[in-house]
Amino acid sequence: MSQPANSEALKLIYDYDYLLQRLYSRLPARTAKASRFELPKLMVERIGTKTVIRNFKQLADVMRREPRLVMRYLLKELGTSGNYDEENGMLLINAKVSSATLNNLVQRFVKTYVICPTCGAPDTRLERRGKAWILACDACGAEQPVPPL
Repeated sequence: MSQPANSEALKLIYDYDYLLQRLYSRLPARTAKASRFELPKLMVERIGTKTVIRNFKQLADVMRREPRLVMRYLLKELGTSGNYDEENGMLLINAKVSSATLNNLVQRFVKTYVICPTCGAPDTRLERRGKAWILACDACGAEQPVPPL
């Protein structure tokens, strides 16, 4: 009697593997999630002892973050002052900063405050709950606390 039970179990396993392979063959090819999320090249210009990021508004729009939040992060990390010109969408930093340093800081900001650590999607939003900042992902629904800005 154990013989028919074993053959049925093998048949179910075979059918399961067959169906699984058939499913995978019909799925579309996976693409890299970060490929659709490309930051614009920073247009950095030094004027005397000041540094200007000309396309700062465009950068903040691509990241889907408020320019003031991104500005606060950059200035805090650089340990200097600056101001955001809403009319022209430029950030003026009151220090000489290399474009490599700014690119590294922007990449760190994206990794910490934009990209979902669970699924890797850039479809996130920052929410403030009390004193805590939460990174909520619209793609997978994950929520992750992030360092305060």
